[in-house]
Amino acid sequence: MKIAVAGTGYVGLSNAVLLAQHQEVTAIDIVDYRVEQINAHQPPIKDADFVIIATPTNYDPVINYFDTSSVESVIQDVMRVNPDAVMVIKSTVPVGYTKDACERFGTQKLIFSPEFLREGRAL
Repeated sequence: MKIAVAGTGYVGLSNAVLLAQHQEVTAIDIVDYRVEQINAHQPPIKDADFVIIATPTNYDPVINYFDTSSVESVIQDVMRVNPDAVMVIKSTVPVGYTKDACERFGTQKLIFSPEFLREGRAL
């Protein structure tokens, strides 16, 4: 399926990124610098005060382990691009993860806000 998204602000861009995981997406905007940023693979989070991290953390019950690598990848990107942004983890992480991550990444701008959505009932 081919999808076009008009507008690359926070809503349009987040929808484009989401849809692009499984579809061919073209994003357009009347603001030239936004298009240039996206084409140059420069994340727009440098202007954000808050970054919500809602990436998958697959759980392996055999080894009792959450794969938090996607969360850590976002934390590293935010720390590089905008270390003043507050990062809100919405992904499922083990108890104590946020405190440990704050220490490992040298930041106090990382918080956890659990999500209470039931799979299949998010909307």
